[in-house]
Amino acid sequence: MAFILTIRERGNSWAGRKPSSSEHVTRQAALAALVAYVKKNWEAEMDEEPPADEEEMIRRYFEGVLEAYDISETAV
Repeated sequence: MAFILTIRERGNSWAGRKPSSSEHVTRQAALAALVAYVKKNWEAEMDEEPPADEEEMIRRYFEGVLEAYDISETAV
């Protein structure tokens, strides 16, 4: 099994960007990649300090931007 992390724009893509996806060996590795993505983009997108709790940080980030994510399991 592999885990695919997909980050895409919600609704219609106003910027014309295709979804970004990456393959990971474990769900934890996919989640770590998601945390890294959110941390990298937080300062540019959010007007507040990120919460210390990573789950809370992910939730608040995706509430505030026009993006969505999915981690899905797939057979290799």
